[in-house]
Amino acid sequence: MSRATTRDGIVTHARTVIDTLEPWYDWGKIGVERMESLRPGKTATDGEVRFFELQWLGIHIAFQIGRTPKGASQHGNPT
Repeated sequence: MSRATTRDGIVTHARTVIDTLEPWYDWGKIGVERMESLRPGKTATDGEVRFFELQWLGIHIAFQIGRTPKGASQHGNPT
């Protein structure tokens, strides 16, 4: 008897199919840094944004919505 026709084989195969079809998702708040802070002479500024991620059938979709504070130079002047 092949594995797929035994009861354990059918249950294992069914769990694999269900795990594949069930989407994975996550949401909440996350801290992000301004990309501008990577440049020399800029101080790092960060802020909190909301995010949502969905992974399903090999497709990964992610959104981050929010804003960070204005950037500042090393001298404290807003940019």
